[in-house]
Amino acid sequence: MRNAVYSGSWVSDAKRFFSKNNRPKIGDEYLSGSANRQEYLETAINWISESNIKGYMSKNQHEPNANELWLYFQSVINWVKATFPTYRKEMKGIQWGFLYNEFKNQKFDSQKLEVEITKLMQDEDVTNKKGIYEYILTGKEKYLNIRGFSDNQKREAYERQQGICVKCGVKFELHEMEADHATPWHEGGKTSAENCQMLCRDDNRRKSGK
Repeated sequence: MRNAVYSGSWVSDAKRFFSKNNRPKIGDEYLSGSANRQEYLETAINWISESNIKGYMSKNQHEPNANELWLYFQSVINWVKATFPTYRKEMKGIQWGFLYNEFKNQKFDSQKLEVEITKLMQDEDVTNKKGIYEYILTGKEKYLNIRGFSDNQKREAYERQQGICVKCGVKFELHEMEADHATPWHEGGKTSAENCQMLCRDDNRRKSGK
């Protein structure tokens, strides 16, 4: 529909790079979706426009070619390959363009990154392996979806503490408390019964910055 609304020389040239059967096969292993369904083109425009697809297509509708978009896309793929030389299936479908926009000017040691990625891939507490790459760049644990404690582990810790929050020292009912890593995950703490502690909701949210 967007191609019809913004039809012209620019769209025709952009489809040559991202939609045609004889298009250059660059970056396919990093993209989800289908080129024939215009999803590769949509992704590239979304990246370069910072999610303002309509605005970008309107602005460029009457440009003679889509060279800017094609050169940008190649830069994204080349940056990914240089930063993370070892390809893994988890790299497919990540929003690489947004990461490129934010981190392209930073210097990274690819060998050190690979060591950290390998370690995280083997960590059973990391349940979202695809999120490792975003975590590596941003440092935000939310992308990893760290495995939570089981109900049995929570109950065990609650009984061990006799229902007393280890932070404020006040006694609570089990449903008023939340499980927490005594030794934080990023410091090597595992999601195990021995590393589970129960905090009241307020203290747990203060600790995690929520």
